[in-house]
Amino acid sequence: MSNKGKIYTRKLIAQILDLSEKRVKQLTEEGIIPEHSDGHYRLLPVIQGYIKYLQSQLADDGQATDLTREKAQLTRLKREDAELDLQLKRNELHHSADVEFIMTNMLVAFKAKLEVFPYKVLPAILSAPDGENKKDYLVEVLKIAVEEALNELSGYDPEYFDEDAYLLKLESDGE
Repeated sequence: MSNKGKIYTRKLIAQILDLSEKRVKQLTEEGIIPEHSDGHYRLLPVIQGYIKYLQSQLADDGQATDLTREKAQLTRLKREDAELDLQLKRNELHHSADVEFIMTNMLVAFKAKLEVFPYKVLPAILSAPDGENKKDYLVEVLKIAVEEALNELSGYDPEYFDEDAYLLKLESDGE
């Protein structure tokens, strides 16, 4: 085949590329496929031009796919955010700062109970009756004091994880 190649009509080029003649003319006007003369084309430059055009379309579709993926991810994140907000409103989920605040207060109260524990049980231990019931009496005194201290840790209430509600409870307990 010579360098110039055989010349084909628009109709034959349309059949080769599986396009309409009108679409071949549009691609020619857009500069995608070169025209040899009015309505006539060389096959190799037409095929090369059309392949480059299709490749650029695929690249554009890839960018559109990335944009679609990003939009889907954004939508998913918005939905997750809405679900988290709903869980917060239902007290099924708590802010870490609220959990830290409540747990710190519970543990401080527990520590305070443990620190006074020896002083609280000492009078009862010193006044324990002599005899075979002394052991049972001492166990009961210690058991009551330990349960009282542990009650500081057992008072979970989801409402406490609202800092304002917790502070109100502390104020009402102090009265």
